[in-house]
Amino acid sequence: MRRLTSTLLMAATGLLIVRYKVLIGRLTKLTTAAVLSVGLMASAASAATILNLTGSRANLGALETYSVDDITVEVTSVGGNIHRNGNGLGVTGNPDRNRLGSNGTAFETLTFSFSQSVKLLSSLVFEHSSDVEIFEILDGDSNFLAQFRIMGGRGGNDNRSSVVAVEMDDLDLVGDTFTFRHTSGSGIRINQLTVLATVPLPAAMPMALLAFGGLFVLGRRRKKV
Repeated sequence: MRRLTSTLLMAATGLLIVRYKVLIGRLTKLTTAAVLSVGLMASAASAATILNLTGSRANLGALETYSVDDITVEVTSVGGNIHRNGNGLGVTGNPDRNRLGSNGTAFETLTFSFSQSVKLLSSLVFEHSSDVEIFEILDGDSNFLAQFRIMGGRGGNDNRSSVVAVEMDDLDLVGDTFTFRHTSGSGIRINQLTVLATVPLPAAMPMALLAFGGLFVLGRRRKKV
């Protein structure tokens, strides 16, 4: 009788161990898949997107749409229609000859509305001459975010136009809507924007956390056995 009981206990223990191993194997595969999915999603989202705003001369109206790297951007203007040429986007009419300009309290604006939350990394701004240009960036609720002062030309008495790189990475400008508002100078054009899509909690993250939790619980049970 004792021998039979011992044999049954050994068989039950062996079956339990086999089931634990199968379950651990499944959880390991699930965890590996989840981690790889999270890593791939984060890697894809970490690539910067460059929005080139130059092109042939045209009056684009009140709305222009761009699509790059699965990000859609709607551009709207205040003070006139959107005007494009080989130096970037401006606003039609006075002041400043179709550049993004200002006149006293009349500030022209270009608003960029993204299909998802992004971080502004940098902008290339076309500056007409050696004047000091001042422009601001506002959020979707017209709240002030940052102000920039740029100087075009080549210095000295050289008044030739130039494209100025404006770095924004350290300002943590994150959102889905940004408005560029010119406040002083002879006018600018937005030549290019570089943005980084912000990474939400991936759909695979809860699955990965659940799998890790399951492995932890099974590990503790195995130690007790």
